[in-house]
Amino acid sequence: MTDTLRVCVYHPTMGTVLAAQIRAAHPDVRVDVVANTAIDPPDPQLIDVLVANTFPAGLLARCSRLRWLHLTGTGTDHVAAGAPRPSLQVSTSARVPAVPVAEFALMGLLALAKDAVTLVDSQRERRWRMPDAQLVAGSRLLLLGLGRIGTEIARRAAAFGITVAAVTRQGRPSPLVGRTLPSHRLAEAAAQADHLIVAAPSTPQTRGLVGATVLDALPRHGCVINVGRADVLDTAALVRRLRDGRLRAAMLDVHAQEPLYHHDELWDVPNLWITPHCAFRFADEERRVGEVFLENLADFRAALPLRDQVYPGLRSPSANGLVTA
Repeated sequence: MTDTLRVCVYHPTMGTVLAAQIRAAHPDVRVDVVANTAIDPPDPQLIDVLVANTFPAGLLARCSRLRWLHLTGTGTDHVAAGAPRPSLQVSTSARVPAVPVAEFALMGLLALAKDAVTLVDSQRERRWRMPDAQLVAGSRLLLLGLGRIGTEIARRAAAFGITVAAVTRQGRPSPLVGRTLPSHRLAEAAAQADHLIVAAPSTPQTRGLVGATVLDALPRHGCVINVGRADVLDTAALVRRLRDGRLRAAMLDVHAQEPLYHHDELWDVPNLWITPHCAFRFADEERRVGEVFLENLADFRAALPLRDQVYPGLRSPSANGLVTA
């Protein structure tokens, strides 16, 4: 007799929805829901499949029967801390957030270019005041990372008449952008950009990549948007340049400390728009994550290769251009 497959949905908000989808499609599977992700789930040694976003250090090693980890997000930089076994299969939901994150990034680009903050403040203050708006059509966008998210950003930016360039690890050409440069030429590319959007993961190669040299290469009217990972950008260097007026504006959706403390200086930096790591959010997110997982669950049970599969601690080859492009 075959043991019942045990799936643990280990997530603070998605558990109920995902569990209902799994039970409806696979009634013979046991599904446990755990919302408190600060501690280990009950009986971790009995879990076959773990659906999670974050988890305590070493948890994957304590799940001695675990065969597959499915991440509800895109990032995998935290997987290594879970101490996974080399044989563990790891997949992501990278297909789901690409479009909403791209839309969010374009919203930021348009808002900064059109000085939307001034418009909002003027209405709140009941002041009739003209914004310091810039023309987006004909402007130049530099994308750091040309994976799923970067690709969707490039497609949308082109519709606004924006000239798009990209920096990836090797700088291989892409039909989606006018030119692609390798990562060691990032500062050179930044000098010819009006907007810089960071859509790269956190890896040993990308951490701190957008530092003082790159920020200084941007023109004074340049804007920076980070929807990738916080440690790719030197936030302190960005803050200094915003305070000194050496950059026009920035939007940060990812932060080293989340949530930001109430007293964090970032809240008060002029021309810096802080958003609460929400670029991926949309009304149907949980259902779409569930659909992606169910596709893989069917393949897993049929002993077929998983889609969007990664290796522990690494990005999927198709997930971000800084890995393979």
